[in-house]
Formats: sequence, structure tokens, C-alpha cells
Amino acid sequence: MNTLDEIIHLAGAYGLVLRGGFCVNEDDNVPEIAEGVNASSLILFGNAGSSFWECFSGSREAADGQTDPLNRWSQRVGEIIASKLTGRALFPFGGPPYHPFINWAKKAESLQSSRIGMLIHPQYGLWHAYRFAIALPDSLADSLVVSAAITRVRQPQAIDHDICQRCIGQPCLSACPVGAFSDSGYAVEACYSFLKQNAESSCRTETCQARLSCPQGHAFHYQADHARFHMEAFFHSVANRLDK
Repeated sequence: MNTLDEIIHLAGAYGLVLRGGFCVNEDDNVPEIAEGVNASSLILFGNAGSSFWECFSGSREAADGQTDPLNRWSQRVGEIIASKLTGRALFPFGGPPYHPFINWAKKAESLQSSRIGMLIHPQYGLWHAYRFAIALPDSLADSLVVSAAITRVRQPQAIDHDICQRCIGQPCLSACPVGAFSDSGYAVEACYSFLKQNAESSCRTETCQARLSCPQGHAFHYQADHARFHMEAFFHSVANRLDK
């Protein structure tokens, strides 16, 4: 099996970060690598801040004018890396059914659910994402990709407190101009209505102001064009669902 440094190098060639991994059990619902070949471990890849943006924005997928450029780029890159690791690439899109990426992410890293619903990381805050996972036939415990080594890459280690509970004032709950976030959940229709009627607002031209107000992971804020890309993708996705 490839060493940890080789896997990190493979990811880094595309601006991606090794986001952790774990030994698989039946409850993880990881599909077979091939017929009759069960997965023994799973490793996750994604971005921390805008780490991958330069590579993606200069890709053929970003330039071809077709739909879902980031998903198509992720699929191409994921399959390249999976082939080099003799594993199977799995993606958070392409369903239903969808793979349980949130559960996988929580098992692989120190994550909590934030007050606005997104997973918050003790170092990256709300400025991170998972692009794909790779199921491997080898056990992490039997390879150089062990938890201690992965922890060295994705510091800090497990957190023993509620990040949001310790946040003074919890500004994410008051920064939204329509109060779309509360203990009751996320009011997506109120959010979308505001974005639709206020195309020049900072929420639409920059990024979600609730997310931006979170003090955790400030150094990993997405760069402007990266943030706008995701906001436009979100807006059009919701528009397709609500404006039918």
C-alpha cells in the first residue's frame, strides 16, 4: 500500500487535503470495492479553505460551460487517485441513494454540528468540504496510514468542548438579514427569497453572512471568487427546487 506521504502528495497535486480515515465496519455502509472485495478502510479527501481552487478554476471542467463543473472535476480527480491507490472512489453526489458522508466525516475527524447546521472543524471552522472518499482493501491498522500519522496532518486532535457553546454572542445567529438560522433549523425559503430580491447584497455577491461572521477558522475563509462560485451554485440549486 502507498505510504502516508505518497497519499498526501497525490492529494496535494490537486490542491486537496487528506481529511482523515478509519477502519471500516458494517455499520459504516461502505460499499464493496469490487464484486466480492470488501473495503477494510476509508480515507477522505477535501479542501481546507481555498486550497484546491487554483487547480479547479484552471481545469477543463471549469472552462467548458457545462453543468456541475466542480462535481465533474472531483469525480475525475477522485478516480485518478483511487486507481493509483487500488481503491474505489466514492462521492457525496450522484444519488439517490447517497453515501453517508456526514457520518464518515465525523468518524474521520474532530467535527461538530454548528449552530447554522454546517459541520464545524476546530481548525478550519466552516471553511472546508469533502470532495470524495476512497475505499481501500487494506486495513489502516496494518499500513503506514495510521491514525496517529493522519492526526499529524490534520491537527488539532479531538476536542472536548462545544465550539459554538463557547463562542461569545454566537454572531452567526444574528448576522443573517432575514434571521434564517435559529434553534428551529434553517429557513431555506426565507434565505432564498432574500437572495432573489437582493441580487446586489453581500450575501449574494460575496457569501453567506452568517457563515462569514463565525470567528472559528478565520484564516481559512474562502477567497472571493471561490465563495461566489458556491453561492451561485447554491442559489441556482434552490431556485430549481422552489421556483418550479
